[in-house]
Amino acid sequence: MDHEQRLISGEAWRDFCRRLEAAGDRLLGDDFPAGAGDRAEGYRHLTRLLMQGLLEQVEMSDRDFPVMYRHNDDVMRWGGPNVDNTYWRAKVSAEHTYRITGWLPPGALFVIQSPHGEMHQNQLGMCAERSDQDFAVEADGSFSFVASATPHEGNWLPIDEHTDHISIREYNVDWAADAPGRFHIERVGSEGQCPAPLSAAGLAANLERALDWAEDALVFWNQWMERSRVAAPPNVFFGPHAVPGGAAAIGYGGCSYQLGPDEALVVTCDVPEARYWSFMVYSYAWFESLDFANRTVSLNNAQIATDPDGRFRIVVAHADPGIQNWLETEGRSEALISYRWVLSTTMPTPEAQVVPLADVDRHLPESTVRLTPTQRAQQIAVRRQSRSHRFRS
Repeated sequence: MDHEQRLISGEAWRDFCRRLEAAGDRLLGDDFPAGAGDRAEGYRHLTRLLMQGLLEQVEMSDRDFPVMYRHNDDVMRWGGPNVDNTYWRAKVSAEHTYRITGWLPPGALFVIQSPHGEMHQNQLGMCAERSDQDFAVEADGSFSFVASATPHEGNWLPIDEHTDHISIREYNVDWAADAPGRFHIERVGSEGQCPAPLSAAGLAANLERALDWAEDALVFWNQWMERSRVAAPPNVFFGPHAVPGGAAAIGYGGCSYQLGPDEALVVTCDVPEARYWSFMVYSYAWFESLDFANRTVSLNNAQIATDPDGRFRIVVAHADPGIQNWLETEGRSEALISYRWVLSTTMPTPEAQVVPLADVDRHLPESTVRLTPTQRAQQIAVRRQSRSHRFRS
């Protein structure tokens, strides 16, 4: 039975529902956590992957009439997203030439790639990678570039016969001030044309691909987190490195922390010579970012106070130690701390020490910036406003 007949008969939809049920049962495997809270997070994670898979493969899959859309946002979290990034994508084909126009606050950082496939489907490859430094950007922050398989004068992003999407990382570093960017893509020559109507065969095939996407992500990132867990002993940071298939401009490192209720992890590191850097906490099994709007589960170079000795100290703790550089845990006794050095000329590796929470001050310099409860509330208010501004406007 071909795709069209499978959809008309209802078999394509029934198969979709059966596969979704099987994906839920996969969460019951021994390689996934079994606690009540873990199961709740697991099933929510599956719904998020399903939403993302449907967005990728059903709603935004037209390469003749692409749309620049946000993915891996504050809801659909997967694969360790950087909460300082707004991620943009558009489906493309080397058969066409595309023009991308946009605006970012003057001086803002962005990284643009022309990849194919997904890391979690063992297909990710890269044709080209560019940053804002490689493109001519107007004084007001506006820019335009062409994406094509044939060379183009001026701002050009190469694509090849394998490229299936364009990916943009927009960096939002100063959460109190940075305005969200704008991006638009158009296939050159599509002026005055319209997309073809939805077809039964096309929808049936795209539903299959959406579940392929979600099923593969569910297992892949769980296994990725297990590998991260054993990359170094607990509470020890491993060094920064580029991730195969990721952005070459980014050095990633991390630490699997384990903390008791009255313990803290004091992290000390040299300030990297980077255009952007940050620390974030991710949940095990799901590799999701945590509640970054309501908790300080992430800190970047604009949010971290540095000390006069050219170093910085971060305290990872369940309870507020009253300092600016507090990385909150959501009460998780173990999770992954990941750091990023972006476009950096140095690659320091942080050091960490587990100490009693009551003794944290003994391990911090006198210059440590303190926050009152009122200042902490103001800090959270800025985070909430930024989330709303970036993802709800």
